[in-house]
Amino acid sequence: MPEHMEDCLTMEQSTEWAERLAATIAGEILRYRRNQKMSAQRLSDRCAELGMEVPRATISNLENGRRTSVSVAELLVLAAALDVPPAALVFPVGYAEETEALPGALAPPYEAVRWFGGEEHSAAPQVAAQDPTSPLRHLSWRMEGAAGEALTGYRRAERIAETGLKHADRADHMRADAYDLEEKTARDALVQAAQKQDAKARTEFTNLTRVLDTLHDLGATVTPNTLHVSLFRQTTRGNQPRDNQKES
Repeated sequence: MPEHMEDCLTMEQSTEWAERLAATIAGEILRYRRNQKMSAQRLSDRCAELGMEVPRATISNLENGRRTSVSVAELLVLAAALDVPPAALVFPVGYAEETEALPGALAPPYEAVRWFGGEEHSAAPQVAAQDPTSPLRHLSWRMEGAAGEALTGYRRAERIAETGLKHADRADHMRADAYDLEEKTARDALVQAAQKQDAKARTEFTNLTRVLDTLHDLGATVTPNTLHVSLFRQTTRGNQPRDNQKES
């Protein structure tokens, strides 16, 4: 086949896939809108409240198939207006066994969502003809310097901080319980258990510091400041047990 004909065929296939993807998004918009008993006008009004107008006619045309494209901006504001993750509008998790995540590349919708979100151990859709044994391939985003390393680092920092906060909170609760105990043996045992939780929290703080240092070394200019990371870094741990204050 002449090269120019191959190029035309590729463009046509790409256009067809883009239209199929838009139809999927439109179908999910309709599904979630109906589930919430929300009219197209109310959805339009909600989009405007969020800062971007999506006319009711646009929503109707999408849902009826008269419009065959959805911009990224429209996708985001419509998802926010419906109170669903944007990826859930693109990949119908729970409502389809497979989704065409890329032209000719079928994947389970949940795996496509994980790939879309850059999760660790997620899999990128692959055209079956290129890899007939596996339509999915594992990404190398965890490799140092690879694409997505900052995203992976953010997630790792968030998990570590969340775990550290749990240990620290357990220690605080144990100390509070120990403060109310009259029997010294039981109180001492609870204080020791709290100290072990404190030690685990300090270990996680060290792990968090290492992750942040790694991100810096990789060239990330903005370090994680998510809710858990921020709370964990601002919290002072390792205070004297409250039972000591009681005895004094």
